[in-house]
Parts: sequence; structure tokens; C-alpha cells
Amino acid sequence: MTAPSHRRPPSRIGAPPALLDVVGFTKSFGDVHANTDVDLSVQRGEVHALAGENGAGKSTLLKMIFGVYEPDAGRMFVDGQPVTPGNPAHARALGIGMVFQDLRLVPALTVAENVALSLRTGFRLRMDGLVRRIEEASRSYGLDVDPRAQVRTLSIGERQRVEILKTLMAGARLVILDEPTSVLAPQEVQSLFEVVERLKAEGLGVVIVTHKLNEVRAIADRMTILRRGEVVLNAVAPADYTDGALIEAMVGRAVAPLPRQRRPVDPAGRTLLALSDVRTDGDRGYEALKGIDLDVRAGELVGIAGVAGSGQRELFEVVLGLRPLTSGHVEVRDVDGVPARPRVAAAIPEDPVADSVVPGLSVLQHMVLDGREVPRKGVGVDWAEVGRRTAEADAKVGLDIAAPRRTLSGLSGGNIQRVVLTRELSTFSPVVVAAYPSRGLDIANARRTQEVLLEQRAAGAAVLMVSEDLEELISMADRIVVMHDGHVAGVVAAADADRMALGRLMLGGAA
Repeated sequence: MTAPSHRRPPSRIGAPPALLDVVGFTKSFGDVHANTDVDLSVQRGEVHALAGENGAGKSTLLKMIFGVYEPDAGRMFVDGQPVTPGNPAHARALGIGMVFQDLRLVPALTVAENVALSLRTGFRLRMDGLVRRIEEASRSYGLDVDPRAQVRTLSIGERQRVEILKTLMAGARLVILDEPTSVLAPQEVQSLFEVVERLKAEGLGVVIVTHKLNEVRAIADRMTILRRGEVVLNAVAPADYTDGALIEAMVGRAVAPLPRQRRPVDPAGRTLLALSDVRTDGDRGYEALKGIDLDVRAGELVGIAGVAGSGQRELFEVVLGLRPLTSGHVEVRDVDGVPARPRVAAAIPEDPVADSVVPGLSVLQHMVLDGREVPRKGVGVDWAEVGRRTAEADAKVGLDIAAPRRTLSGLSGGNIQRVVLTRELSTFSPVVVAAYPSRGLDIANARRTQEVLLEQRAAGAAVLMVSEDLEELISMADRIVVMHDGHVAGVVAAADADRMALGRLMLGGAA
């Protein structure tokens, strides 16, 4: 660690030292300043929310605390003693545990075998003894875990409980949860928060990373907000600030809410997208869609909800003709009702980095890869005209895309998403299919993306939107189709939607 900070953690007269104090953490990657002079303090028995937009520096800060990165400057104290975690194993020895957003479990192994991988069990593993330890820890912390179950058979929420249990059994006193609710149903979020409250009652410290302010208010005692690698609000009580003030702290400017009143859907409107008894296999040969019936009318936005792996990706692909059907029928129609090929649809893929980027091509070159007519100059492409149209599209959509000559593959995921959104949504398409359109975007650009999708709806497009954010679906959709295990578990009018009822459908229960 170079250029160490000589600041000490703040003293609290008559109180024991904080469980964790980070003082002046600074980290750069070349010319990119990921963190600049960041302080963070977590007390015993406290839930501390860490918030900020994508690219604000949250992940870099956590990885320094967990020993993945070495700070360029700054100091770290655990129980008031200076420490320098050289790697995650050292951080775990200090009592720091981290549950990553992408869960680190081996699906083919049992819960007990996965736990064993994270513990120092010696050369001989006594599995019966470990199973008993897991059962005892499960009861102690309120984590419902079957140690003999294969991980591949568990839901996302159950796998997350295994990850938390692994962390606790390794001796963690400070538990870092990185976006833990992003793929959970409301009931699973509620169960997770009950576990967090129990950890808090046991005197553990919890750092929870989330961008959902309702969750911050529900679980956090204090919160710290980062923007562009710097602390904007430090260890404040969420109740002391309005949502608007917290959003402005994260973004740097005010963000207007979505309009609540929209033109009602015409019940006699033309159906532009229809799926009838659609079945298809997944990548591993299992049946991923099991008789899906679905229609979207002109001027309607239909949201798709479901826990991860319920068939959303396969639904997106069959609508666009990217995955063959085993039975059933998909029909995409133009505004005049004439059947059309799926390429009349605008498509926002689930993973734009993997699905939309051609290595080596520029932003400008990607703007002509949408299947629409390309302006010609002789036998070649009229790149001057493409540039003019790109500037018009950027101004219309308002997402401020990167310079046209930049290589797209060299941009961040959020910047790639903005290019894809601008290309697909700058002109009217009869059908718009958007998978997680606001994922990876800051709050301001996410709101603008939502506004553009509603503008497409208002212009008469049939919009099908997959989202993991129930609040987004409730605020935008006319109807919400809930998927579970490849089926349509239920269809709910968004105006009457109840989060817990949606959650029951997502988990396979009745509304």
C-alpha cells in the first residue's frame, strides 16, 4: 500500500471501536479514479447500506475491504486495530465475509460439499459431523438450508441462503451482501431481511449494497452514498432524507418520476404479437417453455416477471426467431395487421455485451446493424449520412451515447447498453421486445429509457418488456405476465398489482 493515510478512525468517547473503519481509501486504474479518499465505518449490530450508481466505485471499495485489490492510499481498521488484507483468505481470517451478486456455488455438489470447500476441514472430511454443524448453524441464524440437497435443485433464494451460511460458518463478523435482492421474489426478500435482522441482533455488522431505496429504508440503520468514486453522503440516517434527495445525491441532479396517467389500452386494438401454445427446449435439452399463450396489442406494454431461469430468455429468443420451437406458433404483425418477419421488431437483448457487440467495430458501424435500410453511396455505405442519422437518434433518444468513432467493445456495459437502446428505439417499430432494458444504467438514463419505451407504446407499438424489478413493471406495464418454470403462472393488471401476490406467482403459488 503506497502513500498511506495517517488519519485515524473517528473516536467515539466511551464507546468501543467500530467493527470496521475505512479511512481515506483511494484506488486508480490508469487514468480512471475508482475511489478517492473514501471513508466508511460499520458498527457492531448495524446494517449499513452502500448506495450509488453503476461506476460510482462501490465494487472497488468492497474489493479493497475484502482483499481483492490493494488500495493506493488509505488505512483500514478492524476492532480499532490497523489491518491490511492481502487477499480474501486474510480478510476472512479477520472476520470479513462477502456474498457476491453472482453466487459462487458448484451446482453438481450438495450444500454440505459446497460449505466444505470454504472451510478448513483438514485432510479428512467427516461429512456427518459437517452436516450436523450446518443444521445447527441453520437453526441458529434462521437460515432454512438442507445440507444434503444438491445445489442444482435449489431456487435462487435458497442458494443465497447457502452462500450466507458459508460466510457465517467461516467466522464472519462483518457480512457484505452485494446486490442480494436483484433476482429475488418479494417473499424471498422478506426472508432475507429477517436473516439480516437476526445477524444484527447477534451483534454482527452487515453492509448491504443496493440501489432500491425502499429496501434501504426497510433494513438499513445508516447509509453511505458514493458518486464518481467519492463520498457524497457519509453514514447518514435514511429517514432524514427524501427519496428525491437521495436520488439527487447519487446522480448529481433531480430525476422526475414517470407520469402516472397514460392513455388506456384499446380493448379492440389490433394484436401485433401473438404466441400460441409455444414450446421450446433450453440449451441443456430440458423443456424451457411449456405451452405459452401470450398476446400484446398495439399501444400496450406487457411486462414479464419471474425469478431468474423461469423461461424469460427463451421467450425473448422465440419471439425474435432466434430459438426454434418444438411446437406452437409465434406471429409478429405490422401495424396494418399483415404478418411480418420478426426483424420488424426492435430488440433489446438480455446481455448486450455478449449479444450485440462485434469486436473491432465502432459505435457508428454498430448503428447500421439493426436490419433496417442502410444509406448507400455508390456500392458502399454512406457513412456521412449514417453519422448524421446517429446524431439525430442520439438527440431524440437522449441517452448521450459515446463518440461514433469509439470501438464499442472497449466501452463499459452501461455505455454499450445506451448505444443499443439508441439504435433500436430511435425510430418506431411495430413490436418492441426489451429484456432488462434499464439494467446497468444510472438512475437518470434508466428513467429516460423507461420514458422512451412508454413513448413507443403511445405511438402504437406493442411492447413486451422483461424486468427483474417489480416496481418498474408495476409503474410501466398495462399487464404483468408472471412466469414460473416455463409456464405462465398468472396475468395481473398492473394497476391492481400487489407485490406479494406477484411474488407468490413467481414462486409457483396461487395469487
